[in-house]
Amino acid sequence: MAVTALRKQTKPTVGHLIDSLQNIRAQKRELATREKELNAEYDAVEKQLMDMMDAEGLAKSTGKTASASITTTRNFSFIKEGGFEAYFAYAAKLKRPDLVQRRISVPAARELWDMKGTVPGLVPFEEKKIGLRDL
Repeated sequence: MAVTALRKQTKPTVGHLIDSLQNIRAQKRELATREKELNAEYDAVEKQLMDMMDAEGLAKSTGKTASASITTTRNFSFIKEGGFEAYFAYAAKLKRPDLVQRRISVPAARELWDMKGTVPGLVPFEEKKIGLRDL
């Protein structure tokens, strides 16, 4: 609705656009708050359902509007002392880079770039965003 109102204006002012951003951001914050509440409620009901299905020995069940099933997936975490280093060395020894997700730590890379002026394998790029503050 707000977008069509902006389109109908022939020439919006900078101040009007700033106020529109503020209005939209306030609406997003309200929705985010409501989403957090719903997520907490969902998690509580999900735990209650999981406990009840486990107690009754059910792997699948159905209500009036949906069905639910319990699935089990094996995940991994690093052991506390030296787990990351051991795993990374093992992946390198096996020549299996697919065992490690490749992701740049932006703050660390930015700091290294500032110190060295260049980092092999990286190219910097600028990302522009608008900062908006309440008045």
